[in-house]
Amino acid sequence: MDKPNNVWEVLQEDEEYLRMNEGEKAQRIINELRTAIFHHALSEFGFQRTYSGRKMTADDIKKAEQFLKTLKIKDLLKLRQNLQKSFEKNNVSQASRNTYGSRLEQFLTRVAERPWWTGSRGAKFQEECTPSMKNQNGALADFKLTNRKAIYRQYALKYQEMSPHLQQQLRQFKSYLTDPEYPGRIIKPVEKSTANEYLKNIRLLLGFLHRFQNVPVHELSLESIVSFISEEQLENLTPLQQKKLWHQSKTALEQLVCHYFQFLRNFNSAVSPFTRMGKITAILALAKFLYAHQVENDADYQLIPIFSTIAYYSNAIAAELEEWRSSRQSVSDWSKRWPNVPVGQTALKFLQDKVVEPLRLECRPRNKRGDFRPSWSIVRSFQCYLKWALLSYLPARRQEEYRELKIALSCPIERPEDIPPDGLYQPLPPDHQRERKYNGMVIDNYLYFTYQHENHYYPQGIWVIDTRKYKTKKTYGKQSIILPNLKFEDGHCFYDYIERFLYGWWISQGYNNQQVYDWWQPELQGRRGRWLSSGRINFEPHDFCSIPRDGHSPIWTWGYVFVAPKSGLPNTGSSFSQVFETSSFRLIKKRISPHIMRYVWATWGLQVGLSDSELGSLAYAMGHSLKTLRDMYERCTPLEKRQPIEEAIAQHLFTPSEQQGKKLPLNLEVDDLLQMAIHLTQGERQQLIAKLQSTM
Repeated sequence: MDKPNNVWEVLQEDEEYLRMNEGEKAQRIINELRTAIFHHALSEFGFQRTYSGRKMTADDIKKAEQFLKTLKIKDLLKLRQNLQKSFEKNNVSQASRNTYGSRLEQFLTRVAERPWWTGSRGAKFQEECTPSMKNQNGALADFKLTNRKAIYRQYALKYQEMSPHLQQQLRQFKSYLTDPEYPGRIIKPVEKSTANEYLKNIRLLLGFLHRFQNVPVHELSLESIVSFISEEQLENLTPLQQKKLWHQSKTALEQLVCHYFQFLRNFNSAVSPFTRMGKITAILALAKFLYAHQVENDADYQLIPIFSTIAYYSNAIAAELEEWRSSRQSVSDWSKRWPNVPVGQTALKFLQDKVVEPLRLECRPRNKRGDFRPSWSIVRSFQCYLKWALLSYLPARRQEEYRELKIALSCPIERPEDIPPDGLYQPLPPDHQRERKYNGMVIDNYLYFTYQHENHYYPQGIWVIDTRKYKTKKTYGKQSIILPNLKFEDGHCFYDYIERFLYGWWISQGYNNQQVYDWWQPELQGRRGRWLSSGRINFEPHDFCSIPRDGHSPIWTWGYVFVAPKSGLPNTGSSFSQVFETSSFRLIKKRISPHIMRYVWATWGLQVGLSDSELGSLAYAMGHSLKTLRDMYERCTPLEKRQPIEEAIAQHLFTPSEQQGKKLPLNLEVDDLLQMAIHLTQGERQQLIAKLQSTM
């Protein structure tokens, strides 16, 4: 049976039990119990009868029933004391005390045996069972974010389809983009992820030329996209001939861009300027590669005529992007991506309550029937919860930081002196054992557990994320993020979930073939039980090791914190996002992605009225500027944006009489009125309620 919500529901449940099990005696027991509670104990809770006679009237009984609905379950613990206080105040006879006191004791004994009662054996068992994990919202695939009727169709040219010449060109292009040094290059190298995005878009353009413009594969080259005119070709031409040649080259690029953009709209229903900006940026990078030996600085590119064509489309798309941002335009349906938040609550708090907390409870070891769940299922629940927790308990950073988060799997060092004798230690490898760029800079992110952090000692230890690789690191530098050890109402804390996911979960309960615990937790040492799971090892991850260059240094093994359950490989961007969208759809019928959580945090900061200094700190924690937070990520409603100025106008420009005579707009919605009511003082609310009642 579900947990009752108040004392009245507890009493109703108990009376039903008595009628089923006590036969003819049931009604007498119920009457005596009601007398003990209604006539005696309730007065000490503040209940006042209308009539003070020996017997309660029907109206007083109804009032008492309503009063019991206001008492919380924990108020049952006060019943004994309040009953005795009432006996003393009213000088109740000993016989009545025995009768009613006995009935109340029997009632409380039965309550203590209920599964939902805190501390009962049934309650402890119930706390090990997951809530219902059924999906009542249908299939996620049917809950589409766009009006696209067909799936996104692939048309990129595959590497095995390319000629050897084109393959060689693409390799050179990638080297130009990423190598520390490249002859003739005047731009700075880009990250591998950026280079891969450029290459993906170039392969799409090549696929378009081959599959839809009928260009034979053997004729394809990078010059098929951007024509290359050498200085030698121009030397023997007159200025008019040079102008004509450049005109032909620019016209060919314009036709390609126009046909390709039309193709994107018609073939894949791609109408977003973000998509087109990705394509034109890749074309610009390709053009700079082809003409790298004709320039001495970046400004020289603007002197090459074909770059004016690229700049034209780039500027046009940038203007459209700005219009989309200012008007909050989006290809996807934001009503399916943003939670339906109750009035007076933030989206962040709503998601913490309705998604993150249920996912935490789903980490319990037993299913609804009370059977232990398979170990892989438990670990999958832990991983899903921890992904959400990292983006919900802390300002949400970009998802690739969590996808690529590493953890050491060995500890080839002497035990640090600051570790307690029985303390857990999850090391952070030294910089020379981590992934580094050509210039020696560390470029990875690690999760570790320590007791000493930035000249401060933590006796219980802390989990920390050392962030050295993220999109805006050049601007904001490395960041060290301490994970909060949140305490939950059921006695667990956040670190319990991190450690059970990483190392496995031991439980001390009666089993055949029991094992004896001998790991790091001192409170479990020597106790018998079993392992419920092996942690992330359940997913058979493809872990790695760092081979020392000198052959004498210790070998550090490491792995990714989050891996795909079936393959054991790191999550891709789509598989990482799918975990969020699947779980949020199941729980609240919304498709919340990791990127949406950045909007949620930015909007929260403005909704709760953070100062500019606090907003700047929030933006820093998210890895971007305050301007980006305000311009790109906040999603406050128009009413929330207008509210501060309307309150200031009411306070500073209107006298009380003017405010009283000021009429509200006639087109206000119910939600608008509720938002206004939230900001009234307690006294103003009481006046409003009184006036509303007087008009009814």
